[in-house]
Amino acid sequence: MKRNTIALFFFLLLISLKCFSQTGTFNATFTPADGSGKTLSISFTKPVFKFDNPHGYWFENPHNQDRYFNIQPDAGYGDNAATVANGIAFITIRNKEDDFDFYSLTHDSSSVSLQKNDLIISAPEYDPKLKGSNKPMHIHINSISASEISFTISGAAMLESNKGNGGKLGLGTISATAHFYREAKYDKSDVMPDCDCDPTIYAKVFDAEEDLRTTSACEMALNNKVFDVVQKAMALLFTNVAYKGSVTMQAGDISITMIAGHRNIDVPVKERPYCSSDYWHNALTSISAHKKIFTDEDSYGLRFIKMPDQNILSKPSELTALDEQLKNKQITTQQYLQALKDYADKQKNSGTGMDIKKEEVNHNLYLTVIINPPVNTQLNKNKITIQHNIHEAAFETFSSMSKDADGDWAPNRLNIYLGNFDSKNISPIYPANGNKLTVYSVLIKMEGGKDLINKAVANIDFAALTSLISKQSFILFSDNH
Repeated sequence: MKRNTIALFFFLLLISLKCFSQTGTFNATFTPADGSGKTLSISFTKPVFKFDNPHGYWFENPHNQDRYFNIQPDAGYGDNAATVANGIAFITIRNKEDDFDFYSLTHDSSSVSLQKNDLIISAPEYDPKLKGSNKPMHIHINSISASEISFTISGAAMLESNKGNGGKLGLGTISATAHFYREAKYDKSDVMPDCDCDPTIYAKVFDAEEDLRTTSACEMALNNKVFDVVQKAMALLFTNVAYKGSVTMQAGDISITMIAGHRNIDVPVKERPYCSSDYWHNALTSISAHKKIFTDEDSYGLRFIKMPDQNILSKPSELTALDEQLKNKQITTQQYLQALKDYADKQKNSGTGMDIKKEEVNHNLYLTVIINPPVNTQLNKNKITIQHNIHEAAFETFSSMSKDADGDWAPNRLNIYLGNFDSKNISPIYPANGNKLTVYSVLIKMEGGKDLINKAVANIDFAALTSLISKQSFILFSDNH
């Protein structure tokens, strides 16, 4: 027993010493091509990088052998003169091969920028005039794993100065060795239910300023599933409602377009597996998305515009005459604006004029689909009615269009709640510690004309949307109601 204890002690000691000795190193030397001038050397060490540190991060995706490596100094390095004096490195590698050449300012996906004080070493620029005489920088990967990477840099290099106006100082060669360590693990998302997907986050993109990173395969699979279902649920809108003619739209015709910034679902339907993720086209999500329940508020939005009657489009003769007077400089701009106000007041007082703002509401509709909406919906509960007109919905809320003291109109608003919602507080209910890649609820929001709302409701496949929602949500819903 004593012998086993001693052996265990030495085993743990060896592990401790190994971890202590794992200090990353980088050494590089630039030599001017013409032999004039001094060589420039850069050398620094790095401790073992934390697994979630994007400034010392790399992976080799086992599904497609895609490689990524990035190293850069920590934030605030510019305020530490000693750090820059020792030398810093910005190196990005995006190549599957162990050996590859590259240039600066091209479409090459790898880059090297080494700095010491005000001098910068980088790959040379490609000169089309030199053609085959161009000499690239070269990287050779010795080894790469989740915990360790080793590579060398050789070939041509360019030396620049960023002092004052800066400028190129000349070409030369570089000889560099790099050996870094990191904790041998990666962040993971939840596993999408009933899906054989890899939850590992291979963050080829990690942008703290924009709060963006690459999705895991499981996150991407849910993105794809949501897109496919929403697209199919809305398909009849484009078939039965949207104008598809080749001639000018007539009164009553309806156009449907995507709200700016939202995904285009008016594209050919893709038949793909339930857990589809090809590991190549993973999307982007927020950096901390895997720490909270999946939500999507900004991907699916449609705008409906109904072509008005000609009598709405045509301008009254009085206003046309005013336009001509202004055009011919018979009246000033101030007089023109005052005349417009007088005309609007006259129409308002007579009660016979057309309310353009009201017509604008009636001829437009904005429809958005929100997956797993936030708990606080911030509805004015005093102005809504709870409805139960849609079989697949938990309930709906509706508020009629209304006019304020300034003559502006608030649109009709219909919200359709699918899944697990509390009708008293008009809020979704999520299980404690529930799977974060599960759809528990869907909210469809419509704002606009009543006629357009009715057309939309009649042509949405709500059953398709409810297929997204976890069966557990419906169990929770029945338990709460």
